[in-house]
Amino acid sequence: MGDEFEALTADGRRDGGSSWAAILLGTIGVLGFIVQPGLVQGFVTELRVDPAVANDLAFREMLGIAIATILATLIGDHVSWRLQTAVALVVASLGNILSALSPELEMLFLARLLAGFGAGFVISISFTVIGTGPRPERGLGLYLVSLLTYGAIGLWAMPSVLATFGLQAIFWAWAVASGAAVFAAFALPADMRSQGRGEIHATQTLKDAPIVIILAFLLGVFVYNTAVSIAWANLFLIGLDAGIAEQDVANALLICQFTAIVGALAAMSLAEKFSSIASVVVGTSGGAAVLALVLGAPSFALFLATVILFNTIWNFAMPFILGLAPTLTASGRLMSVAVAVQMAGLAFGPLLASALLGETEGFETIKWFAIALMLVALLLLVPAMIDRRRRAKGAA
Repeated sequence: MGDEFEALTADGRRDGGSSWAAILLGTIGVLGFIVQPGLVQGFVTELRVDPAVANDLAFREMLGIAIATILATLIGDHVSWRLQTAVALVVASLGNILSALSPELEMLFLARLLAGFGAGFVISISFTVIGTGPRPERGLGLYLVSLLTYGAIGLWAMPSVLATFGLQAIFWAWAVASGAAVFAAFALPADMRSQGRGEIHATQTLKDAPIVIILAFLLGVFVYNTAVSIAWANLFLIGLDAGIAEQDVANALLICQFTAIVGALAAMSLAEKFSSIASVVVGTSGGAAVLALVLGAPSFALFLATVILFNTIWNFAMPFILGLAPTLTASGRLMSVAVAVQMAGLAFGPLLASALLGETEGFETIKWFAIALMLVALLLLVPAMIDRRRRAKGAA
C-alpha cells in the first residue's frame, strides 16, 4: 500500500486501512449521485413523470446529502466517526428499502430524502479522512477512480436493469450495499486526533487566510458544483432531446466514466508536478467551453465528445479545487466545511434545473446556466489560488 495513502496515527503506527475504508465508504455514499443521469431518466420512463419532477426527485436525495454534510460538520468528531458512519449507513439502507417499497410519489420523495441524509454523513466523514491526510489530491484522486469505475458500470447497465427488473431492483441493490458496508465503518479513525492529522501542511506556519478569501472559496465551490450538477443530472435527457437513442446515450456515459478515471489518475499522479492554479482554471473555463458544444441539437459524435471532456475535466479539477481548503487554514477542518458546501451545490443544481424546466421547454436554458456558473466559479476561486501561491512562497 503506497505511502501516500498511509497516515501516522497518534501513537506513531502506520495505518493505511483507514484511507482504504474511507475510499470504499465514500463510493457507497454516492451510489445514487454518480449514476444520477440514468436515475433521472429512470424516474421519467418508469414512473411516467416529466423531467421537472424527475429533477425534483434527484434534488430531494441531494438535499438530504447536503443537510447531513452540514450536520456532520457541526458535529465534527465530538461523536465517534465510526459510530456516525455506521448509523448513517443503516439510515441510507432504510431509505433505499422504503424507496423500493414506496407505491406513491409523495412517499418516494421522503424516502429519497432519507437515503440522501444517511449517505451525506458517509460522504462527509470519508472526504474528511481522505482530505486531511498527507497528499490529499492523491487520496481524492484514488477515491474518484473508485467511484467512477462503479459509475461507468452502473450507467452502462442501468437501461437494461430498468427494462428487465425495474427501478425497485436498483433501490434494493443500494440498500444491500449500504448495509453490507457497515463493517468498513469500524476501520475508520475514531476522530481527527486519533489519526494524527490535525497539523499536516507546511503552510500551517502562516496565519489563516482572510475570512473574505475563505468565504469566496466556499462560494466558488458551491457555484462550481451547482453548475456541474445542473449539467450532470440532465445529460441523459439532453442526449435524448437531441434525438440520440437511449442505449447510445448510455454507452456515451459509460465511455465518459472510464475517461474520467484517466482524469482522476492524472490528478493523483500530477498533484506535485502540475500547477493547482492551472488545474482549477481548466476545470472551470474548460468545463464551460465543453458544455457549449451541446448547445442546439448536437450529433452523437458531438454529444460523445462533450460528455467525455466534461466528465474528464471535472474529475481532474475537483481534487485540486478541494485541495485548496487545507492551505487556507491552520487545520484540516475547512475540508469538511468545503465538502458540505460541495454537497449543497450538488443538491441545488437539480432544484434549479427543475425550476428552469418548469418555465421553459427544452434544455437550452439549463445549458447556458451551467456555462455561466462555471465562469462565475472561476472568479470566486481566484483569490484562494492567489493566496495559495503566496503561502507557498512564504513557506519556501
